Amino acid sequence: MSYKSIEIYYDVATIPGISDRDEWSNEALAFRNRAMEFVEDAISGAGVGEWAGAEIGSGEVNFGFDVDDFDRAEAVVREAVAGTEFEGIREIQRREISEEEMEQMMQEGGNFKMPLRLKIMLLLAIPVTIFLLLLKLLMLPMRLLSKR
Repeated sequence: MSYKSIEIYYDVATIPGISDRDEWSNEALAFRNRAMEFVEDAISGAGVGEWAGAEIGSGEVNFGFDVDDFDRAEAVVREAVAGTEFEGIREIQRREISEEEMEQMMQEGGNFKMPLRLKIMLLLAIPVTIFLLLLKLLMLPMRLLSKR
């Protein structure tokens, strides 16, 4: 079994109808969110994938989807955006990582570009774990007092 995803990239400099071309532009972020929702509707409607995550920075916006079939998912995306404000895709990257490769990368310290879903899961897990540990520490004195 392998993990497959596609990531769709737009250059901020070529996004139509925006005036703020800064790499962290609110207008670029709004465009990314609209494009992502539009493409997600097409991908999920065709039953070829599900949303995995999104990013902005370095002069680009991107978002990705977990998919089973690269060709079908890319065809759905290109067909959906044709003739819309979202047709200016710079590239669609395909990523496929086998379970063995994932295991090896984790053992080697993970010097690789992680799939968006994995990044999000890791970024969310760390603060949640810290919060729960702090909560336990704060509750400890209350537990000790209630036992007296």
